[in-house]
Parts: sequence; structure tokens; C-alpha cells
Amino acid sequence: MKKHSGRLSPAIRMAEVRAILNTAEGASIYDLAERLGVTDKTARRYITALERAGEPLYDEWDGKRKVWRLMPTARKDTVRLSTSQMLSLFLSRRVFDFLEGTGFKEDLDDVFRQLEVTLKRQDAQIVRHLDRKIFDVNEAPRIYKDRVEDVGEILTALVREERLQMAHVSTTSSGDALATGDRRRAPRRPRQILLDPYTLLVYKKGLYLVGYSHRHEAIRTFAFDGIREVDWLRGESFEYPDDYHPSQLIEGAFGLIGGEPQRVRIRFSPNVARYIERSLWHPSQKIRKLRGEGGAVELTMDVALTVELTSWILGFGKNANVAEPADLRRMIAEEIGEMSRTYELQ
Repeated sequence: MKKHSGRLSPAIRMAEVRAILNTAEGASIYDLAERLGVTDKTARRYITALERAGEPLYDEWDGKRKVWRLMPTARKDTVRLSTSQMLSLFLSRRVFDFLEGTGFKEDLDDVFRQLEVTLKRQDAQIVRHLDRKIFDVNEAPRIYKDRVEDVGEILTALVREERLQMAHVSTTSSGDALATGDRRRAPRRPRQILLDPYTLLVYKKGLYLVGYSHRHEAIRTFAFDGIREVDWLRGESFEYPDDYHPSQLIEGAFGLIGGEPQRVRIRFSPNVARYIERSLWHPSQKIRKLRGEGGAVELTMDVALTVELTSWILGFGKNANVAEPADLRRMIAEEIGEMSRTYELQ
């Protein structure tokens, strides 16, 4: 099992030791040392600390090994996971590595550590080297170092249904500018926003806070990395709306940015056709093969014409050709023209 890095709190460490002894097979001093990544002397000290805390421990010889256990009357049910369940848990842990620095990942690591030590010994062996057997390649994750306090304020307000006061910096002049692809930048001055927090969204390895903005008098979405200051307003409660659901935020959107949906048709060359066919790009999508075009396909969907959509199409280069609408063809052509001028060879 992978040895733990970093310093654990005494309470967490004692919970781990208790969990190991909270099984019928128990553990020897050497078992504890190996599974916790400590010395034999430290493992003995843990046993002594549990005894002084009043835990009903007993020991008996199993061949040449002295095994320690909790008294049967003091045992609690242990967590028993199948191999597939354990692998699923580990994969979910890796997917959220990008949350490092917010407190989320650290809490998840603690939970996983406690689950590991409650597994049967033969299952615990499977955990060895899992950090190399299952590996997630994050797609340019956001950096959230040292944001623990901000996340704590937001989560507390969310759970308690109380308001937040925050300073937020927007990178666009308005939500409409972002939707239409207008790249004019707003002055990078923090705006004070009183917010009724509704949802903390995770999208493309980034965090977004959704809520009712009293400044805009509407539900708005704010990128977490644009939040400069946030204060939980203790006692300032609001009524969480019954008719609200996060799924409403992405209706007609290709990603996170909403807008009025339009019928979009895009032809993809045989080079990328297999990739297009095997992916769910949008709930409204329909894909058909184009006869006589060597395996090319056409993707049809009803989505808003946003910068997210144009960026996605441009990512396929010459392998994507917008058939409709005309506005989207124009947006793509203008973008290609600007790129051509940028990369014009002297």
C-alpha cells in the first residue's frame, strides 16, 4: 500500500488504527507498521494510545504472531468493497485532483484513506500501485491554490441557504458578449455582488458559482477564479427557489454558456468521423453518414451560437465544415481570417 505523505492529525491516525483492529482478523504490530507506513515503534505507540483512551483491545497469539483486535462487542461493521467498487472510488478521486488547494481533495483523500484501512487484508493488497494502474490526464485544470477559506465560506452559505457578499472580476463586458464571441474586455475592476448561492458547478476542471445576483436581478454564473473576495453573511437567509434546477442553466447550451438555440449542421471528414460518432456532444444531436463522401458524417444539433461552439469547431481544423446557419459560418470565417493574419508569413 502506498505510504502516506504529509502529516495526519492524531484523530485521523487513531481512526485508521481503530479501523484496522475493528476486524475479525485484527493486525500485528508489523501489520500496522506496513499498512500505515510507519515504524514498528510508532505502531506500538498507537496501540498504547488506544488502550489509554479506553478502547477495549485484546491480544492473542496466532502462530508466532501476536495479533491485536477490538473486543467483538465493541466492533462496528466494516466497509466491504468489491474490486470494481474500489476502482470506481479511486478513479473518482483521481478525476478531482484538480481541486487541490480548495480543501475538497484533501477531504476526499482522508475519506479514501479511512476506507482503505477497513478493507479485508486481501483486498488491501489490490490497492498497491493504484496511482499508476489508474491515471487521469487532466485537461488544463484550473489552479486553485490557497482557496480553502473561500471554498469554506461558499459551502457554508450554500448549505445554510444564507447570502454571500463577493468581489468578482469579469473578463467580458457582459454575458451577452461572451455568448456572441465579442472579445472586448471589460475594465478588470472587481464588482461587489450580493448573491443568493444556489449551485457550485464543476465544468471542464473548473468551479463556477451560480446564484441570484441582486446586482443583476437575475440568476448568474460566476467563474470561481474571478472571485477575489467572498464573505458568508451569517444570518442573512434567503428562500431557496422550488422551481430552480441547475439543468436549466445549460438548456440549449453547447457547454456552459446559454443562449437562444439554433439548428446547427456540421459536416466532418472521414478523418474524424469515428470520433464524432462515438461521442455525445449534445442531447439534441443527430448523426448520419453522408453517402458518396468516403465515410464523412453530418452532425445536427440545436444549440446556442457561442464562443464555446466556435472554439470546438475550430479545433477540428479543415476536418469540420459548417453547413448552417449562415451566422455560424460567418463567425467561423471571421475567426479563420483573423488567425490567418496573425500567422501570416513575412
